[in-house]
Amino acid sequence: MQILLGLHSLWRWVVLIVVVVALIRGIVGWARGGPWTRTDRTLGLLTTSAIDIQVVLGLLLYGVTRAWQGQTTFIAYIHPLIMIVALAIVHIVNVRAKRLDSPVARHRTFTIGLIIALLLITAAIPPMSWTRIWAN
Repeated sequence: MQILLGLHSLWRWVVLIVVVVALIRGIVGWARGGPWTRTDRTLGLLTTSAIDIQVVLGLLLYGVTRAWQGQTTFIAYIHPLIMIVALAIVHIVNVRAKRLDSPVARHRTFTIGLIIALLLITAAIPPMSWTRIWAN
């Protein structure tokens, strides 16, 4: 269980880095009116995949530890719910961006969605874990 918790805690940094890189790329593309390139599509896939892995690790951890029993309300209910909502937003935004014709609209949609997801993700990270890379 400690390994699973450690992986979940460590992978959070991968998620945050990938989301921030994709967000910067989206902001630059939106501001400059740049084309929607293969790199943008790859970052969308990486962002979605990184969050997918994080949520799967979290759900496994939730089930193994029976987090709904004996945990704070934040860990038991709020954290998983917000993270699943953030995951859904990233998936929806990624699909919507692919369907738009204008590169600027793609960048704008992707950027706004990532901002919302990043705000949700950072709000749902347990406060005591911000100072640790690996969970104890």
